[in-house]
Amino acid sequence: MKLVPAVLACVALLLAVPTARADEPKREPKPRFKGVELYSWKDDKGVWQFALLSGTNRDKTEAEVKAAKTVYAGTDKLAAALKLLAEGEMVFWSHRPKGFEYPPKDDLKKIDEAAKAAQVELTR
Repeated sequence: MKLVPAVLACVALLLAVPTARADEPKREPKPRFKGVELYSWKDDKGVWQFALLSGTNRDKTEAEVKAAKTVYAGTDKLAAALKLLAEGEMVFWSHRPKGFEYPPKDDLKKIDEAAKAAQVELTR
């Protein structure tokens, strides 16, 4: 009968431990070979858009960046995306080519803090 309380205690402990859901996105296991490029611009409605693309040795076109699958509307969605990058990932924020710009200072501060919390290296 002493076994029952021990089993109940183990079950209660297992239920209290948060588990990752199968459908939740997982953090990348290791940094990408050439880091990640970050681009930002304001859309026609005035909403800040952010694109994260794998780093390469070539400049990307404006159309290529804006058509990427990894475009996030707003700083909150970008912050969530940064958390999915590998710890120690290098993120290079660029204005090249034309058509890209940095958001206002308040948003820059928020993004810098999100990168730090996500443990990624953000370089402008």
